[in-house]
Amino acid sequence: MAEVSIISNTTGNHLDKLKALYKSATDRVVIVSPFLAANISGLLQEFDFSGVNTLELVTTFKPADAEQLTKPRVLKEFIDFFKSKYSKVKVKVHVDNHLHGKLYLSLSGLNKSLILSSANFTRSGLSDNHEWGLSLDDNAIIDTLVEEIFDSIEYFDVTYNQIARACLFAEQYAKDFPDWTRKPNINSDILESVYSVDDTKNTEPKYFLKPIGHSDSPILLEEMRDFSDLHQNLHFSKRKPQGVRKGDYVITTAVGPGSLLSYFKVTGGLQHVTDEEIKRDGWKERWPWYMEGRNQSPEFGGQWWVHNIRRQDALNEFLQKHQKTPVTYAGGYGLGTINRGNDKVRITKEFGDFLISKIEGAIKESPA
Repeated sequence: MAEVSIISNTTGNHLDKLKALYKSATDRVVIVSPFLAANISGLLQEFDFSGVNTLELVTTFKPADAEQLTKPRVLKEFIDFFKSKYSKVKVKVHVDNHLHGKLYLSLSGLNKSLILSSANFTRSGLSDNHEWGLSLDDNAIIDTLVEEIFDSIEYFDVTYNQIARACLFAEQYAKDFPDWTRKPNINSDILESVYSVDDTKNTEPKYFLKPIGHSDSPILLEEMRDFSDLHQNLHFSKRKPQGVRKGDYVITTAVGPGSLLSYFKVTGGLQHVTDEEIKRDGWKERWPWYMEGRNQSPEFGGQWWVHNIRRQDALNEFLQKHQKTPVTYAGGYGLGTINRGNDKVRITKEFGDFLISKIEGAIKESPA
């Protein structure tokens, strides 16, 4: 029988209960809170997340609201904390601008626990204010709540780079309108801007085919590596990539089997990895430049090895149907530049749309 208990800040506090809940976690932790502590790293410092694999935060980032200028810094500080202290924890930030409820979940296989409360993820909410909540471990109830929470999200997996760009927007806005604290009439929607996959200036998106992996570390079918993440960094070699911009399509293919992995729309500008990232992941020294991409086929990316659409087979099929249509933007009818180890090749719109149709077709044919 499910256990239910009351949590009260008048006879105890939420903070201690939450510390115990997350210290025992071994898989996935979810924090659902519209308001977050201004000193978020100070609050996080009190927790032990060493047993957590994935931490997901669901919060608000309301347009035309003072949050436009305050939330970016807090979210960046939130991710920075885990980068520096718990680098192995996979952190995801989601936004639901209609959010009012506060929930704290630990999801580890069949061991699921929930705190449903009035307390925001702030020190005052978790320990000082008169807040009450319920702690329960009913899997059926928790599964229903998790489904509802994630069905309500407006912006999934907002990335660190998008948040960093939001910080720059907010800083500039505050400089341009220094009286915003006295007149919080914020006419802005920063998140919509940095999250968008489209660029109004990029009216004719380009198409690229990009290999993932390298000869020393190929992507093998039998390893069944998951490429379903909504946002992924698309890495390029030491030679600074030219011509790729926000709104362009990048179709990824596995070094080794040559299978298609997924396709993306570029969402951000060119970035360079830090020295710290290279120390942590040595391969990034060879592939230091990257751009963020929004996965347009996450379902396919999670089971690409099942479909195993090989790029050479797709190329042959395309050429049989379109004998006079080049596949590369330079006018070529082959993909030798990819086979020779180049980090990308620009392809024609016709060939790009054909590859995308193969991916989309495989998804539709998959059993429900």
